[in-house]
Amino acid sequence: MVVDVWLSGETVGDPLRAYGDTVLSAFDLDFFDGGQRRRTALGAGWCVQFEDVPPVRGFRWNKGDRSFPGRYYAVTTGGHVGYESWLERDRLILLDYAPDVVGIASQPFWLHWRDGSERRRHAPDYFVRLADGRARVVDVRAEDQVDEWTAQAFTATKQACSAVGWEFLHVGLPDPVFMANLRWLARYRHRRCGHETDVAERLAEVFRQPRPLRAGAEEAGDVLRILPVLFHLLWTGALRADLDGALLDRGTVVHASDGTAEGSEQEGRGHGLPLRPRPGTHNEGSQMPRLSRPAAIAVGERVRFAGQVRAVVAVSARAVTLTAEGGSPQEVPLVVLLGDEDFEVLDSPSCGCRCRRCHSWRRFLNTLGKRPCGGRGTSSRSFTD
Repeated sequence: MVVDVWLSGETVGDPLRAYGDTVLSAFDLDFFDGGQRRRTALGAGWCVQFEDVPPVRGFRWNKGDRSFPGRYYAVTTGGHVGYESWLERDRLILLDYAPDVVGIASQPFWLHWRDGSERRRHAPDYFVRLADGRARVVDVRAEDQVDEWTAQAFTATKQACSAVGWEFLHVGLPDPVFMANLRWLARYRHRRCGHETDVAERLAEVFRQPRPLRAGAEEAGDVLRILPVLFHLLWTGALRADLDGALLDRGTVVHASDGTAEGSEQEGRGHGLPLRPRPGTHNEGSQMPRLSRPAAIAVGERVRFAGQVRAVVAVSARAVTLTAEGGSPQEVPLVVLLGDEDFEVLDSPSCGCRCRRCHSWRRFLNTLGKRPCGGRGTSSRSFTD
């Protein structure tokens, strides 16, 4: 077993128990850092922001290959993320849709270890950063495609992740109905599909009471203008529908999101309304969207909306009440607030403590605006519809 090898002292990187745990020395991480290849023991490299690193191998397609690699534009990161198969592309769509995901990198590192006298290595498919700062490593492989060699690699990767507090997930085929619906909505994931705030506000009013998708769209106005915004709001979660039971059609019942304003307690922040991550800006010289805030908004925060700085004084299931200095409170529908091009959260209430947990959280949030552009190479396909 691999564990027996670790305990015997046959390690790849630093001396055994150099970090107080044999696993931390038994694995090496091999990745790109500042354009240079870097290799270090797991115990020394686990703190790297792997959601920022480029892939350790390219995504190219050759005639006759059974795989279908390409690049997917993720609104979560504001850049392209590589994939090696349609199954991996579907997983990217799911990650891009998940409200708690704030960073995604494909093929982020090689994980090296020894299995007896044999040197092994494995490049996980995705490294995912969650809104609360946790890390998740994801391998995508259909269950019937996992042979003994692959299973051993997944087991070793899981143990390495466990040693540094990362989650590890092996995922296979998603639910076909839900995935088909999400592929359709992903075509309207771009922010340009939701920039018409008057349409978004009208849809929020129309679907305050559940009604069929087509009937609601016709009631809201010109269907050709309404539907792209409607699908965008379904993607963001501002509108809801049953995506598991059947394929989306004219009769699908749509309703405004109920949110979780009540009973969603957050430490030091009271009740907050979870929102989908909103892009901010890339590094200098790029206008691509990028994350610039955590995935929730709460009473006491200051936000920028419609060109003015305002304070959040109340949060409900469908709206946020804002007030400007010297002005009267104004209730803004959630879909309108999120659709405003100027919207951003400027600051949040702070517990004021200097504990390690709060310091780490603030440090993580500060790094969100410093990420380089994603996407490398020009020879692979891009899923940008």
